[in-house]
Amino acid sequence: MHIEWTKVFETGHAEIDREHKAIVDIINRLEDMPEDEYSEDVGDILCQLTEYVIVHFGREEQMMLRVRYPDYDAHMLSHCQFFAHLTRFTYGFETRQTGLSRDIQEYLAGWLVEHEAIEDAAFIRYWLAYGGASAPPD
Repeated sequence: MHIEWTKVFETGHAEIDREHKAIVDIINRLEDMPEDEYSEDVGDILCQLTEYVIVHFGREEQMMLRVRYPDYDAHMLSHCQFFAHLTRFTYGFETRQTGLSRDIQEYLAGWLVEHEAIEDAAFIRYWLAYGGASAPPD
């Protein structure tokens, strides 16, 4: 299930969009995996995705705090739920759960549409309207 980057995913914030594209690229690498979904490559992708979104979510959360984003708690919950799924997928990989690559791709594709195209876009609109800058804080 290849995820095509489209304008639907764009938030209007260049750095956040660049990071979202990188997340899509990592997810799409699962499609190129060999038939053996227990290969080290799948584990590497899960680790890379986890490491990348930790930094990305941290950046978003700092930005939200900076402008006192009113939906901060709900957005944080979404990030926590994402990590819970990543943990479940990592456990599934380690225990050789069948159909794991497909499950990962299906979840992440749905999450991308909901989170990036809707929740992140709403936050960036707020960020731009209420004192945010064109680049995230250091």
